[in-house]
Amino acid sequence: MIDDEEVDTSGPSYRVTEVAGRPPVSLEDFIGATTVTVEKHGHADFLIGTGVKDGRAVLFHEKETRSARDSDPVWIFTDLGGGVIAAQPPVPD
Repeated sequence: MIDDEEVDTSGPSYRVTEVAGRPPVSLEDFIGATTVTVEKHGHADFLIGTGVKDGRAVLFHEKETRSARDSDPVWIFTDLGGGVIAAQPPVPD
C-alpha cells in the first residue's frame, strides 16, 4: 500500500465508498469501464469512466455524461490504513 504523499496530487483526497455498486476490494476493481462513488464533504459524488493502472495507483478518466468531453482525471490509490482514496493529479505547467 502507498500513502497519498507518494502519489502526486493537486488537492484534497476523498474516500472511495463504492466501485461498480459495491465496496472496493483492490485497485484492480477500478481498471476498465466502471462507476466510482466518492464521499466529498458528507455527500456522495458519482463518477462514470475508465481506469488505467499506472504504477501503484489507477488513473481514472471520468466521462461527462452530458457531453462527449472527458473531465479531469482522478488518481485512485490505497492509503496506509487500507482505505481507497481518490484525488486530482496536478495540473501540468
